[in-house]
Amino acid sequence: MRIVIVGGGIVGYSLAEYLLGEKHRLCLVEVDSHLCQSISEKLDLQVINGSGSSPAVMKAAGIADADMLLAVTPINEVNIVACSIALQHNVSQRIARLRGEEYAGASGLIDLDKIGITSVIHPEKVLVDQVLQYVETPHSIQSANFEGGKMLMRGYHVTDQMPLAGKTPREIRQQIAPDTVLFSALVRNGVGMIPDGDTLIQPRDTVYSLFPRESLERFMNLVGHEKKPSRKIIITGDSYSTLVLAQVLEERDEYQVTFVDPDLSHAEQAAALVGNIEVLHGDGTDDDLLRELNVDRASFFIAVSDSPDYNMLSALLAKAEGAHEVIATTTDMRHNKLYNSIGIDHVINPRLTTAREILEIISRGHIGAVVRLSDVDIQAIRFNVDPTSDMAGAKIRKVATKLKKGSIIGVVIRQDRMILPHGETVIEAGDHVIVITHRRNIPTLSKLFKPRGLFKRS
Repeated sequence: MRIVIVGGGIVGYSLAEYLLGEKHRLCLVEVDSHLCQSISEKLDLQVINGSGSSPAVMKAAGIADADMLLAVTPINEVNIVACSIALQHNVSQRIARLRGEEYAGASGLIDLDKIGITSVIHPEKVLVDQVLQYVETPHSIQSANFEGGKMLMRGYHVTDQMPLAGKTPREIRQQIAPDTVLFSALVRNGVGMIPDGDTLIQPRDTVYSLFPRESLERFMNLVGHEKKPSRKIIITGDSYSTLVLAQVLEERDEYQVTFVDPDLSHAEQAAALVGNIEVLHGDGTDDDLLRELNVDRASFFIAVSDSPDYNMLSALLAKAEGAHEVIATTTDMRHNKLYNSIGIDHVINPRLTTAREILEIISRGHIGAVVRLSDVDIQAIRFNVDPTSDMAGAKIRKVATKLKKGSIIGVVIRQDRMILPHGETVIEAGDHVIVITHRRNIPTLSKLFKPRGLFKRS
């Protein structure tokens, strides 16, 4: 497949890096000449210095022969024009990143499809979804949702007190109910492995599990975190994302939410939007204010402003004052491990979450959306089963020899059903399949799920 990416920042670079591994032909358009040079040195793809809103630049990028356009610059207008140009060249898939309230609520004012956009990504909504994943599963160390949130993957550090400690996956599934939880990966002493039914889950392991949303409460009991009737949450920031988060939390009765806004006019706007949430104009880096808010009783302190420094400092102060779990957003991921080591539980990069969401949209075709497990060479990757692929109509037991060692089919999604498969499960055309595997195995697995000869045509 030939794909043109407009924008070479974190979003565009992350997409290019992954899509190159899928053997697609890429051209990346970036207006910053220094960034173009850096990308050219790191990735093996065509890079063109120019604006995606320029017809001449898009022509040079080969838009006339492209199968897909990913317009992911930080500038809405550039992304819209790039999609419009692609529409006129009959590019079938045109995905745009659009920021801000204007386009998020523009469904009644503008038909995005008519101006060239087939799919739109709202970074603020994607960011809020990522924050909520951690809120709904306290103390998880990594989270990902599949199939619009119907299938969940969560990672947890195993402690002595957890009911799953000292048990095997087979024992756990027999005790709580069959077809409820799949223990898809395990990290022990820094080494990642894919467990079988008899692998003993030990304290100090890190375990990654896949389960349907309806099994969330049972899974939380397994990891020793029963649902509480009411949890205190403090959020701070003056961004549009903060407003979106506040509105979503307001709709959930199980949370007691306080919104601390450092900008007076933004605080007034927030107060008008969320009448059932306490909104204060104040500074989240003021430790006296944090103590007044009883931050030590907060289940979560969440900092989502447009200033990474503000987010980090307020989250650190909240943690020092006793907040149980803190979340901060930043566009600078160079010091991620440092942030975690000094007490910030979750550091979220909005640009990386946007890139992952775009991959999820792309995966409705033939490209798998990928989730990389922290610090180990194990990934959860989603494939669609093409009718002409080797997997269509096959029993898992019979194709097991074709799967690379260290790969398991974790979940089969068939229409609205979530199936935790066994050896006799038949993979059907149109199924979505989540495979847990090592990164080195992905090229071989891709060939099993894609149409025969697709690599040759690309």
